[in-house]
Amino acid sequence: MKVIKRSGESEEFDRRKTIAAVVRADVPLDEAEGIVNRLESQLYEGITTEEIYRRVHDMLQGRKAARFSLKKAFLKLGPEGEHFETYVSRLFQMEGFKTETRQMLDGSCVSHEVDVVMSKNEERIMVECKFHNSLGVRSNIQCALYVYARFLDLKDTCNLDRPMLVTNTRFSSDAERYSRCMGMDLIGWRTPEGSGLESLATKHRLFPITVLELRRSDQTVLLAHRFIVVDDVLDRLADLRMLLPKDSAKDIESQARELLRG
Repeated sequence: MKVIKRSGESEEFDRRKTIAAVVRADVPLDEAEGIVNRLESQLYEGITTEEIYRRVHDMLQGRKAARFSLKKAFLKLGPEGEHFETYVSRLFQMEGFKTETRQMLDGSCVSHEVDVVMSKNEERIMVECKFHNSLGVRSNIQCALYVYARFLDLKDTCNLDRPMLVTNTRFSSDAERYSRCMGMDLIGWRTPEGSGLESLATKHRLFPITVLELRRSDQTVLLAHRFIVVDDVLDRLADLRMLLPKDSAKDIESQARELLRG
């Protein structure tokens, strides 16, 4: 059975890959296998990966559905990258770093606005965040070259020890190879394996607020008022209830408690 990827390319449906994706949403293996069994009866030649995602999502409920939609939730932090930068800053605070966002720093040649500057154990790291609105887009070699060139201009004047590039999707093979050669850390979707963006988010249970089922108008309001992660809902209940209609606020609070419980 051929499925159509977001890139337009076709490939054979991979049952094991689909089961693994469901299991990563904190679904027990036997339940994941049952979901994929139901899915396989609905497949047809030329079905898109987007349609497969939608059907699996509809078979899940509550926090399992939210966890399964994590990848798309990061896309919804756009269209600009500012909310993603704030999210990355908060994520690394959970890793024990002191962080500052959108800092204007003077380099040897020119000034640069750096997305996140973070420090821990006397190490100071420059973090550049590359946000994408589409899952099929990878951060390429040009992006890696650009980040490293900025680091070279800033490292002496700002006492920076190393650069890091963070994205909500993946990296091209050239970007990965160059970054390994230059000692630049990469954090992306399942990059590095076992400690990528989704692994860190799950480890700290720091989920973007867009992982919740939100009306577009409610999402716009919450992001505009700096509700970036699900924790913000429970930490700022008074603001939530002031900003949104009563029914919407109640539903969002219920979803947040369900996702973060246990």
